[in-house]
Amino acid sequence: MQLVQLPSRLNPLLTVSKAHEHVWVIELHNGEDNRLTEEMCVSALGPALVMVEAQWRDSWRIPFNDKNDKEKTGGHGALIIVSNRQQNKFFSNGFDIATLMTKPQFIHNSFDPIAAHLLRFPIPVIAAINGHAFAAGFVLAMLCDYRVMKSKKAWMSMNELLFGAPVPHELAVLFNAKCIDSIVVRKILSEAHRFTSGEALEAKLVDEVVDGDSNAVFEASLKLALKLSHLSKLGVYGLIKREIYRKPIAESEKESRIILPHEEDELFQRNVKPRL
Repeated sequence: MQLVQLPSRLNPLLTVSKAHEHVWVIELHNGEDNRLTEEMCVSALGPALVMVEAQWRDSWRIPFNDKNDKEKTGGHGALIIVSNRQQNKFFSNGFDIATLMTKPQFIHNSFDPIAAHLLRFPIPVIAAINGHAFAAGFVLAMLCDYRVMKSKKAWMSMNELLFGAPVPHELAVLFNAKCIDSIVVRKILSEAHRFTSGEALEAKLVDEVVDGDSNAVFEASLKLALKLSHLSKLGVYGLIKREIYRKPIAESEKESRIILPHEEDELFQRNVKPRL
């Protein structure tokens, strides 16, 4: 396929391409730190995921319906999500703060559909973490099925605690579904720990750590993608994921409201303090 720029050639926030017959690549190009802005989510990343799935389904459908095709290699597929490979600093620095402050429903309307789509995506998705993954950048990486991380100058952190932002319910549910135990979840959300690549590997937040630059991370991710691409050939990979992640998918599709600190204080003053 030819390289596709979204939302347009004049404003290429990301590109969609193929690194191999069965491996698609979404490469983020939104400035220096790849913020997940409203435009990035609604006009670029969301449509890019639909494009990749549509192309995979077109290649999968014919061998799937051909009873004489025993190998069904046409149904092989995998997706790599990586940030601009010309830099080595950021995978993504998360949401745009100004948008969060002015549009309270931004996460539900613009990001949650992406989360739900990735959690049920029908081919393996690998996050090539070629730099820091902070806040929603960390979330985006965790929405993928596998994670390959640069060994140096790359941290993963949910730092909402440090700037006074509550964590949306659906994101807390996601981390509980993806992490090996509640101790890791506590460290991520309640302590805002900044994980080095070694710590992330030890906590099983990533599957592989790679020495080198963005290209080294991408090549390792491509090797993993090719190894995993056969998993999608019978069309049930995404259906199995739907069952594994039924709760976070459901929560992503619900409309929820974040309670702010002053509102919690008012609730305490009204409902709890009178018990004294």
